[in-house]
Amino acid sequence: MQRSSLHNPYPVIENDGTLSFGGNQAWSDSAVMRKCGCGVIGGTDLLLYLSLHKDICRTELFKEAYLENGILELPEYMNYVNYFRRKHLPVIPHFGMAGWMLVLGLNRYFRHERIRLRAAFGVLPRNLWVRISAMLAHDIPVILLVGPNFPFVWGKHRLNMYYRSSEGEYSPSCQIKAHFVTVTGMDETWMRVSSWGKEYYINRQEYYNYVRKHSSFLISNICYIKSRK
Repeated sequence: MQRSSLHNPYPVIENDGTLSFGGNQAWSDSAVMRKCGCGVIGGTDLLLYLSLHKDICRTELFKEAYLENGILELPEYMNYVNYFRRKHLPVIPHFGMAGWMLVLGLNRYFRHERIRLRAAFGVLPRNLWVRISAMLAHDIPVILLVGPNFPFVWGKHRLNMYYRSSEGEYSPSCQIKAHFVTVTGMDETWMRVSSWGKEYYINRQEYYNYVRKHSSFLISNICYIKSRK
């Protein structure tokens, strides 16, 4: 499979002079959001990106989104996050958001804004990489859920995320489970993702093994978005 990537820059937010790679739920004033808000961040970043870079997705909501230098200021970004949490992407305390809840909210927004896209949660395991590559080729960010352990949800198995050095070397940075990230690029081995406002990498085989051994493709999968006829 060839390298696939979004065609345009991923949203950048300025926070105290620091530039992010996408949003970060830790910026929220809400304790519930800080703990369980990764789905809201993923949905907000997706809709922001689509509105900025795809003509069919432009809406009045985002018309003032960017400054002249292409960087979104933190207060304005959080206004979008709070709007989507209230209107389309609710968070359940101590639980967060399931994949099906995310796609319901996205489809509600698409219908309200008359955007001819449709979201669905989950693809067949054998189609996972093809669908991610196809979405990136169509310039659509891919929200990926690294689900909880299943059936033993209290299990301690987690998935590595990696930092890539300027020399191109990958080193483990943190571990996750029950967490949404957004895929912005992919090659034969790695997925480049946005999480907590930073750029990380997930090894494709490690993700597949984690889901197969410790979770389930029913709850660890992608938000698949395609045109609606």
